[in-house]
Amino acid sequence: MLKLSPSIPVYDGGVIAPMLYNAGPMIADDRAGVTDEDCLMQLVSQTNEAEFKAYLAKLDSAGFKVIFENHTDAADAAQLKKDGLLLYVLYTKLTGEVRIFEDRASSELPSYGYSCEGDGVEVYQFGLYYDPQNRDTDKTMNCGMLYIIRLADNSLIMIDGAHRYQCTAAMIETLYAFLRRITGTVEGEKIRIAGWYITHAHSDHMAAGVRLLRAYPGVFKIERVMFNFLSYSVKRQEPDIYILKETLREFCPDVKMLKMHAGQRFSLGNAEFEVLYTHEDAVKPECADRFPLADYNCTSTILKMAAGGMSVMWLGDTNLETEALTIHTIPREMWKADVVQVAHHCFNFLSTLYEWIDADYALMPNSYFGSHTPENTPKLADVIAHLASPDNIWYEEVTTGIYLEKGEFKVFLEEAQVGGESDGIDLYGCKA
Repeated sequence: MLKLSPSIPVYDGGVIAPMLYNAGPMIADDRAGVTDEDCLMQLVSQTNEAEFKAYLAKLDSAGFKVIFENHTDAADAAQLKKDGLLLYVLYTKLTGEVRIFEDRASSELPSYGYSCEGDGVEVYQFGLYYDPQNRDTDKTMNCGMLYIIRLADNSLIMIDGAHRYQCTAAMIETLYAFLRRITGTVEGEKIRIAGWYITHAHSDHMAAGVRLLRAYPGVFKIERVMFNFLSYSVKRQEPDIYILKETLREFCPDVKMLKMHAGQRFSLGNAEFEVLYTHEDAVKPECADRFPLADYNCTSTILKMAAGGMSVMWLGDTNLETEALTIHTIPREMWKADVVQVAHHCFNFLSTLYEWIDADYALMPNSYFGSHTPENTPKLADVIAHLASPDNIWYEEVTTGIYLEKGEFKVFLEEAQVGGESDGIDLYGCKA
């Protein structure tokens, strides 16, 4: 039975769930059982702000010192430290719930991020090959997404990374040359990845980074990874995810890691990020050791970015169950953003969230055809209805470069995607 460390004080008040939730490790392989990285969560329901503040005072008396705190209309959050033990506590105001995390893998938030001077950022939606019939076959995919952000200090943030079928040798070679070009780095000079953010543990969201690290060893300096994958004990993961973890352990042994939790806020260069939702927020008191939602896409972290005087809502594959939950935990005003990444390749409705986000611009991780099939057109209509213009949507069948600066959205690059059907090369770079 999972237990928190004995040095963590017991919460006074509310109703403490009898079981802990294993929120999963970072890059450790947990298929054989609990690891030293596993993050444990205790859920307290039917509590209130006064009891939460009293618990913070109790933690202080026990020697835990606050090293980070954030207060929003949705939640109060704090990261605390005692000796080598890192604790994260979250009070969700609209539900009267507290989550206590014993976080065994994350870096301390004050030292995880960094800041640099600069006004604008470049956001690239990298062109991917999607099945021309909007199918999922043994050589093609109708999903996948890959975004790249170039910060003012010339470092990059990668978001997700497509499916291995989309990562042909030609595509990876093109992507490598593209990263060299946008950073102006020459052969022999490392490409600096300030952070790699993966929205959730589906294989169509991680392959390009693995292929790049293995095809060009020693070229990339990946400084940080940030994600929140489920524990294998809670839900079996796809095999590709363990190749991702193996690759990070092999090629990035000193990488800073952040197990993402709602309420976290940090900067990377001249971009700021706030975590709005992770799979942990769906856990219920009556089944506190399980992830209760049916759709695995609802494990997607929701992340809001502020850069260049604009805001971008990264939704990953957020689906209907997450929408139904978060509209009752996160106030409407916190959703407003200038740009929205269309969720789940336009495969599902998010009528309320798209209305609340009310973005002027949209980035679509799918092809034009895939977004306009008879079944997807009504879902796309929910997005377009709130844009400043129906033309303010860009599809990932081409590579698009967008500059965000001083509150303006400027498209400055459009290039054809490279690649096609799978060439049979796996994530290790071997021909199947």
